[in-house]
Amino acid sequence: MLSPTDLLLVALVLLCIGIYRLLQVPPQLRHIPKVPLWPLICSYLSGEVEEQRVRRLVLPFAKRMNTDVVVVFCLGDWMVQVLEPKLGRQLLENPVVRKQPQPDGMLLWRLIGRNNVFMSDGEMWKRQSRIMHDALRQTTPIEKFTSLARTTFSLIGDGGRVRWSDYTHRYTLDAVGTTVIGYDFEALAKPHGSFVRRYHDVMDAIANPPYVVFPSLERWLPRHSVRAMVDSFVEDFCKILEEKRKNPGNDVITYMFQEPEMTQVEYRDNSIVTFIGGHDTTAGALSTTIYFLARYPDVQERLRKEVVSVLGNDDPRIEHFSKTPYLNAVIRESLRYNTPTNITVPRISDEPVRIGGYVIPPGTAIALHMGAAHHNESAWENPDRWNPDRWLDEKNVDQTNWVSFGHGPRRCPARNFSLYEQRVLISMLLREYRLSLPEDSIHRDTLKNAFTAFALSLPKDLDVDFVKIA
Repeated sequence: MLSPTDLLLVALVLLCIGIYRLLQVPPQLRHIPKVPLWPLICSYLSGEVEEQRVRRLVLPFAKRMNTDVVVVFCLGDWMVQVLEPKLGRQLLENPVVRKQPQPDGMLLWRLIGRNNVFMSDGEMWKRQSRIMHDALRQTTPIEKFTSLARTTFSLIGDGGRVRWSDYTHRYTLDAVGTTVIGYDFEALAKPHGSFVRRYHDVMDAIANPPYVVFPSLERWLPRHSVRAMVDSFVEDFCKILEEKRKNPGNDVITYMFQEPEMTQVEYRDNSIVTFIGGHDTTAGALSTTIYFLARYPDVQERLRKEVVSVLGNDDPRIEHFSKTPYLNAVIRESLRYNTPTNITVPRISDEPVRIGGYVIPPGTAIALHMGAAHHNESAWENPDRWNPDRWLDEKNVDQTNWVSFGHGPRRCPARNFSLYEQRVLISMLLREYRLSLPEDSIHRDTLKNAFTAFALSLPKDLDVDFVKIA
């Protein structure tokens, strides 16, 4: 019979064998260049954000290896990542690939669920996609965006130093709440309100680097308190949905409730994923654009002249924005440079898939890294330079290389909602204020993002100086 010491030794040996096997590239993927493991592990555990990691480690490695397809250790497993937009389109439009089911235990999936348009596949996705597109087409709430912009300006007042990354989250949360969910979270009026505070607490707790890198830690060292936070938040969100069912309005969720085919779980999962994805990503985009306008006053002034010449003193209308090519270029370039969502949900296939000269075996996780695709030198001239002018002449850029909202039939269904939300706030803001970057800004030399569980690009603690235009 083994002694306690012997049992401990056996357990340690088995653990070491398990870790060794986990960190070894599977034999069927060894024909694809592998991004060096230990720099990746150090990057993950240090809390380095996704866009920095891909530009510092992944893209330079791919360039040395002359490849646009690499194997990367990600989310506790080995994954094939596509780094070039046209190859990404080839992947996402391939009819034999489907979304990879995500592992149990990871609190991110516990929060957003699996039965939503973001995670589902097959007939469920087709049904949900149709319903979501139909619902979003019935409302483009320019008037609500305008009202929320005015509320934001009333809080900024005569100007001064403003934590802009905070205001963008509050503005977009209220935009999604009132027009999509049909519920006023009052994030602008009550930034420290219970529901808003709890949401940020949940997201901060989930985004613990070791648990993001190794999701299996949730099984070995479960975070019961964080799990309880997630469950409580979801439970209270469901109460909001129940209230919405009793009191329908002119919002996306009301339109979804009119669809008899959707189940209660689908309502819940789609509402939560829309709530999260619909405001965090747009908030990040708005922070990025205002950062660059504050950093480059000549671009800011040029854009202000365009906005004033088109809108005058009128409230924004949809038709205005067909006459603002520079505004559209500035937004598009910001979405390219600091792509709000860096990587797609992984795909798998039951049969071999050929991408970029490599045959990917069945059952392999494959994803398009949109952040890498937007900084790939083979697709863009001077990709690390923020340059809105590149979008003003179609000869200068291949529009199909822009993948900020994904590719193919599974592109983000709310892309127009997000773009109009950004156009309204930016155009109105430039009529009211001049912007500049503080001398002591942490973003003075380069834009810095916060660490998130979703690999989102959200500028961290972005302060901007506002001066009221007389």
